Amino acid sequence: MASHVAERCRENVSVYSHEWFVMNFYDSMTRWAVPVFVMISGALFLSPSKNIPIRKFYGKYIFRIFTAFMFWSFVYAVMHYVDNRNAVKALGHFIIGHAHMWFLFMITGLYMIVPFVRKISESESLTKYFLAITFMYAFIMPEAARIVLLFSEEYGTFAYSLINNFYLYFVAGYTGYFLLGYSMNSVSISPRAGRVIFAAGVAGFAATVLMSSYASRFKGELFTFYGNNTVNVLCEAVALFVFFKMKLNYPSKMIRALSQYSFGAYLVHYAVIMITEKFGLNALTFSPVISIPVISVIVFVISFVVSAVLNHIPILKKYIV
Repeated sequence: MASHVAERCRENVSVYSHEWFVMNFYDSMTRWAVPVFVMISGALFLSPSKNIPIRKFYGKYIFRIFTAFMFWSFVYAVMHYVDNRNAVKALGHFIIGHAHMWFLFMITGLYMIVPFVRKISESESLTKYFLAITFMYAFIMPEAARIVLLFSEEYGTFAYSLINNFYLYFVAGYTGYFLLGYSMNSVSISPRAGRVIFAAGVAGFAATVLMSSYASRFKGELFTFYGNNTVNVLCEAVALFVFFKMKLNYPSKMIRALSQYSFGAYLVHYAVIMITEKFGLNALTFSPVISIPVISVIVFVISFVVSAVLNHIPILKKYIV
C-alpha cells in the first residue's frame, strides 16, 4: 500500500528532490509484497497434500477471481467516470480493470498451469533445473539488459530483443516465484543459511533504493529497478519469505484474520487511496517521511475493515472478496 501511496505523487516532484528520494525509499521497501504472495500461493497449491482437481481450480478459485474482477472493475470504472465523465474510457477501465488489478490476471494464469508445475515440483532435479533457467532467463538477463538500457537505449533495446527471441515464456514471469515458494517451504533452512539469506535481503533492498535513485538522477526522469523480476527484489522477497517461515510456525489469530481478509483489502485499497486524496490526503500533504506511512496505515485499516464487513455477508464473501 505504501508503494501505491507514494507513486500517486511521484510525477509531481523532481527526481533530484528530497521528496522523490523518500518516495523511492518507501516504494523500494515494499517491492517484495507480490512476489511473496506468489511464493506463498506456490507453497500452498503445489503441496502434495493439496492435489486439487483441475475442475475445482476453475469452478472455485478461477471463477471467484472472475466474479471479483467483474464487481470491482465496475466499481473502479464508475469512479473513473465520475472523475472524468468519459464513458468510453470508463468502459475501457471496466474491461481491463484498474491498474492494480493486473494481479488477478497473473494469478489466474498461474492457477491454470498448476497441473504442469506440480509435475515439475515432484522431481527435485527438475525443480532445480527449472529454477536455474528461471533465474538466468527471467532475472539475470533482463536486469543486465536494463542496466545496458540505462546507458544506451539502442543497445538496451537490442539486448531485450535478444532475450525475447528465446521465447521461454514458461520460465518467465511469476512461475519461478510460484515454484520457488514451494521449494523453499519444503527444505530445512539452517540458522547460518538464514543469516546469509537475510543479509542478501538487506542488500537487495539497498540495491533497489540506490540503483533506482542513481538511474533516475542519471536519466533525469523516472528509471527504476522496482520490477518484481529483478535480482534485488528477488533477494528481498526470499528473505521475507524465509523470515516468516522460520519465525512464524504457528500464526496468531490476528495473522489468520488478516489473511482471510487480505484479498478483499487488496481489491478495495486503491479506492480508499483515491477517496483519501479527495479529502486532501496524499504523500505531499506534509513531509513524505511522515505522510506516506501515516496514510498507508489509514488505508490499511480502512481496507481491512471494509473487507471484514464484506466477508460477513455470505454472498459477497463467496463471490467478490
